[in-house]
Amino acid sequence: MGIACFFIEPTDRVQLYLRCYGDGPCAKQNMHPNSYHNVMIPLYEATRRKVPASDGDWEYQDDAPRVDDVPATYTWPTVCECGVTMVDPIKQVFADHIYRRVDTGELRGLRQWDQVPGAMWNAEWLAEYPRYRGEDGRSLHVVCPDGWPWAIDGPCSNCTMPSDTTHKCWVRHGEPPLITVDKNGVTCAAGAGSIQTPTWHGFLRNGILEPA
Repeated sequence: MGIACFFIEPTDRVQLYLRCYGDGPCAKQNMHPNSYHNVMIPLYEATRRKVPASDGDWEYQDDAPRVDDVPATYTWPTVCECGVTMVDPIKQVFADHIYRRVDTGELRGLRQWDQVPGAMWNAEWLAEYPRYRGEDGRSLHVVCPDGWPWAIDGPCSNCTMPSDTTHKCWVRHGEPPLITVDKNGVTCAAGAGSIQTPTWHGFLRNGILEPA
């Protein structure tokens, strides 16, 4: 049985977190050699604005305080999600952009939506890169049934034309969330339009993630 996709769009709000991280390895990340300790606690919501950037493009700015300006009433977390107490961790005020589910109005931070199967969004910060941009100028992503985010407009791992930026490894059709992905267009010889994640293999057809 397939999973129906739904589209999410950015709001003008961000959820701010107090974040601390430091050297691992971390059990929450399967003790990978490159893993690190990490913990975040909510701070408060703030406004995010889209403003012109110095290079003539645009960027997001929000009302996040600097680390030194965080109110003293807040306590920085030092215990990693895996239970290890970090010594002199790096501090950061982390801003998670809040997105709205178009069909229901539900609000969540993008780092929460990217764990929900079927969630689809335009990663507009990647649209400046031809390899991650579709013909309509968008860079669509969707979360697969196993929680793996798929960059639909990005390159596949077994692309047969890695130096070419005019083709798409996955060719998409339709309007979000009713997207179909196949090989009908300017494409390479890799695959048959399906997506293979570490634990799931399937197709995106008319907005449904179907197992292969």
